[in-house]
Amino acid sequence: MKILLLNASPKANGATQEILRTVREALPEFVESELVCLGEYDIQYCLGCKRCYETCRCVRQDDVTALLKKMDEADALVIAAPSYWADVPGQFKVFIDRCTPFSDTCPHPDHWTLRPGKRCYAVALRTGGRPVECEHIIDTVEHWCGHMGVEMAGSMYFCRIEGKEDIEPHKPGIRAQAERWFGDCGLAEHVDIST
Repeated sequence: MKILLLNASPKANGATQEILRTVREALPEFVESELVCLGEYDIQYCLGCKRCYETCRCVRQDDVTALLKKMDEADALVIAAPSYWADVPGQFKVFIDRCTPFSDTCPHPDHWTLRPGKRCYAVALRTGGRPVECEHIIDTVEHWCGHMGVEMAGSMYFCRIEGKEDIEPHKPGIRAQAERWFGDCGLAEHVDIST
């Protein structure tokens, strides 16, 4: 089994990355995993030109195709995103916009899609105490999954996270959730936790 852990934050050294590192540490030894940070990819804005509707490809030449290839090669995805002004970070929204040629919203019958049977697990975090922002982020990931033919299989979220040091007390719960998700090769039923 191969798992891609996507940090949808622009930075690779914060709380979002620390959560994904903790998930990765809890994966069974036989699982191959890769941890990537969206902020390290060149992802340009969608132009809204709809050329992809005719050609099945974007006019932009950047790292979107490389990232989608990594997603395609994975059996499961873990997408973690912090709350930026009560929503996903801009880089992640730009990536979602750029997925049009590869999603069920593209009207061209020959568009490329992710390999079927893929599962996704979402993680959200925010500095404030209201969980509604985290729930919105999870809904956004689930919406993306629905258009990309990926099954949303689980989620967890964390409030009152100012920095990666605030993840430390949550690490046992994060590891336990990762074991529930992937201990049986990711076949566990949908489970949500929130703190």
